[in-house]
Amino acid sequence: MTSSTTPFGRLTQSALVALAITVAALVAAAGAQALPANAQEAVDRGEALMAEALATYDAQYPDKPLWQAAFREGRTAVSLAPGNPAALRFLAEAYSRANWPGPAVTTWEEFAAAGGTFDDAAAALYGEDANEIAYAAYQRGDKVAAAERYLKVTQALPSNREAHRWLGRIMLELRQPEQAVVAWRNYLELDPTDKGAQYFLSLAQAQARWGVDAANDFFAGVEAYDAGNLTAARTSFASATARNADYAEAWAWLGRVAFEQQLYSDAAVSYGRAAALAPGNDTYAWFKRESERLRDE
Repeated sequence: MTSSTTPFGRLTQSALVALAITVAALVAAAGAQALPANAQEAVDRGEALMAEALATYDAQYPDKPLWQAAFREGRTAVSLAPGNPAALRFLAEAYSRANWPGPAVTTWEEFAAAGGTFDDAAAALYGEDANEIAYAAYQRGDKVAAAERYLKVTQALPSNREAHRWLGRIMLELRQPEQAVVAWRNYLELDPTDKGAQYFLSLAQAQARWGVDAANDFFAGVEAYDAGNLTAARTSFASATARNADYAEAWAWLGRVAFEQQLYSDAAVSYGRAAALAPGNDTYAWFKRESERLRDE
């Protein structure tokens, strides 16, 4: 999972299309709180500058003169109409389209706090910038800050799958399985067929129930078993039971490995522990009896 932005990433629309989207969004945002005339004039000038910048530059950077002029008009509009969502939206969009994610995210969040609503265009711009900042924190090794940033994105944009997925991953890395369960469930509501997410939800659930280290050992054991490395699998399952002696499934898998290696005495003990912990599990009980029978032959 990665997150990156290039100067060319948002140049898929012509300047006129970009301007049309901006105008339509600003009209909708301003419906509930009209801009004063002088602030609207500043926004209008800024829109024209933004359209010109998109049409003029092959790559968008915030230090380009047209973008600097657009920012000035946006800041003027915000100063003339403090807290007005329409003014904040224009400035936030200008920052985003110029590839300046820091000020963009701050201004988008001010827009939301002022009562602004994220339509599809705004959600795409804010989501990309906010996720980029969160990922940068993760790359610096500040997982707590990254998780806080991704959480903010999920709160503002509940359908942003990237933020939910990264939040789930980071919560696992921070050894907070209960929070990871929530993040992975939220992600799977958006993408129910994602096998990787299903795996991480199962891991988080096991960690929450049996303990982080015990569950990690158990899942490592299953992975080793699937790879055909029964020695590593046995070691991992034994470690899982040592970390949590009530982990019935780990005992059963330890018994399974022993049974397949024809170590029936070991299998009988492990399946016996599993059956005692899960008396309603007929499979555990059957393998316990079968291991004992083969042991005694």
